[in-house]
Amino acid sequence: MDRNRYKSKLDPIQNPFAPGAGSPPPELVGREGILEQARILLGRVRQKKSEKSMLLTGLRGVGKTVLLNESAGMPAHQMLLCAYWATLAR
Repeated sequence: MDRNRYKSKLDPIQNPFAPGAGSPPPELVGREGILEQARILLGRVRQKKSEKSMLLTGLRGVGKTVLLNESAGMPAHQMLLCAYWATLAR
């Protein structure tokens, strides 16, 4: 099998993908809908109103932890206790 066939032509220094648990990217592009959903959920819970839970799933490196950290900084999150668990495949 020719491994060079699959090597990226992207300059590794310029590559914006920086894997690492919770490493924030330079910008959160295309995640506005998810962050808005989290803002609404947290705001409703803060007012003691019922709301559906959110479940973030995806492959390693797609930004689940970054989104959780971003939502933790929202004003509606203040004084709420949130927990999340990560199951790591071995």
